[in-house]
Amino acid sequence: MESVTASQEHYFKVADLLLQVVLPATCDVAAILPTFAAFSIQHTDDDQPIFRLSVTFDKAPEPDEELQLLTEESLVWGDNFRFCESAGAYQTNLATSGQSAEWVMRSTKNFAENVVYAPAEEMESTSVLGWLLMVAFAQAAVRFKTLLIHASVVERAGKGVAFLGKSGTGKSTHSRLWLSHIAGFQLLNDDNPAIRIQDDHSVTIYGTPWSGKTSCYRNLGVQLEAVVRLSQAKENVFTRLEGKEALVALLPSGSALRWNKGLFSSMTSILSDIVSHVCIGHLACLPNQDAAELCYKNTIEKNI
Repeated sequence: MESVTASQEHYFKVADLLLQVVLPATCDVAAILPTFAAFSIQHTDDDQPIFRLSVTFDKAPEPDEELQLLTEESLVWGDNFRFCESAGAYQTNLATSGQSAEWVMRSTKNFAENVVYAPAEEMESTSVLGWLLMVAFAQAAVRFKTLLIHASVVERAGKGVAFLGKSGTGKSTHSRLWLSHIAGFQLLNDDNPAIRIQDDHSVTIYGTPWSGKTSCYRNLGVQLEAVVRLSQAKENVFTRLEGKEALVALLPSGSALRWNKGLFSSMTSILSDIVSHVCIGHLACLPNQDAAELCYKNTIEKNI
């Protein structure tokens, strides 16, 4: 990776994993990464970062190796996104809407080292850097039995339930139904929580700095009690899933790269551990109170 000269270092802990961010001296980290405030820590030598991401305002040099386009599909950035691979690195290109400047991130194959070439004028006006940190975290974390997933999560008294589903299925709506109709529940994260397999094989789900359009950035981990895939229907039906069916229900929501065999294998191993230790279900549902109460009875209440 290219070396980057910078004069301020910041450390954040997400899902009990340490991240290092190196910024140019002129940057205001609070303005650039406002959703990370609750995750900021003072670094000690006892804990090593899972990755380093360094930012420079230099223009990205031409790559030393030929790049192969892997995808141009992004639900967030549309046609302004490209993700490429060379023999020794990955490259993420992103042009913000209506701007001619381009962000470039070059990452080692395990995402332990990342360099971001950023337009200085866009540092405080876009959420690109936070999004690139999410990309790096999602890949680097799988080496530490931690998986970033696309889900909405509610929690109460140290126990959490994650709701999965395609975009527009109603994950956030279902979470709000729990908050409104089941006493004591709070929102933990509304878009990208992290699940970690602990050394004793227990499963913890964490809030993260990435919560979509909902301002919910809680630095908290709770026991993952259940994962429920939602689908819209004309009546409410809960089905418990086991084995392969449960794994298939979880797989689309994992954030590890499908093109990297090592990362993808680590992700499927994490998912297998989740299936072995957590209630997995499917809820065909309407957006109503009865759906939330049925889901609660078959997850939290059944396991009390």
